Amino acid sequence: MPMRPRQETQPKSPSKAGAGSGLGLLQGIFRLVMGLVLTCLVLVSLAGLCIVMMPVTLITRNLNLDPAVVAVYGSLREGRADLREGYRIDWKTELHLLRLESPLIVSGPDTRIEGRLRTGLSGISLAGLNGRAGPGLAKLVPGAWKCDMAARVNEVAFAWTWTDASASGDFTMPAGTCSKAGRDLAIPPMNLLFGSEGKDAIATLSTGQEPPMINVRLRRERVFDIAIRPEAAEVFPQLPRSGPINLTVPF
Repeated sequence: MPMRPRQETQPKSPSKAGAGSGLGLLQGIFRLVMGLVLTCLVLVSLAGLCIVMMPVTLITRNLNLDPAVVAVYGSLREGRADLREGYRIDWKTELHLLRLESPLIVSGPDTRIEGRLRTGLSGISLAGLNGRAGPGLAKLVPGAWKCDMAARVNEVAFAWTWTDASASGDFTMPAGTCSKAGRDLAIPPMNLLFGSEGKDAIATLSTGQEPPMINVRLRRERVFDIAIRPEAAEVFPQLPRSGPINLTVPF
């Protein structure tokens, strides 16, 4: 009976075997890294959910709240803070991947301002602030003057990130009268304009069409640079008239 010739199997090339094992190793490392990343995202999301659902009183009980805050209710997910003089702040937080977003409403007898707060790993921002800030709101600030005019808030936004600070929008205020300790002060129409320059947020205060009399720069290094021109003394008599004033205020 004829015998079939035996076929010899060719051994695999060492280079191909090495490439296959190397590819398998890379795939294993990739799966491990992706698994760790997904696990971290799930844990961060669960931690954020726990914080959001936690009663806000547990978070604030060891904090020195502003004297204007009378009481806080609810949780970070949904709640409010009651302030003096009948004002309040309402929020309703939405949990997204690696960030929290919440619409904010500041309301009171003569005030209603709405905006949106976002906080996450990249930083914190407050955007879309619009509404009316009534004169009674200033009573919450210790030592503030009592004024009879309201300010209009127009698309004000502020952002503080790892790399820079930015701002936009403006406050407009009509002419009116402010008083303190029996002294009355006539205030012309004023405009507080916010903007950005480089990595800094800036704000300028002016009256009418006049050049800015006060310039403020917020640097990412946590420093305020304030420049006050002599013209500001025409509106605020308590300021000196002898040349510009430049202040640097860290915080």
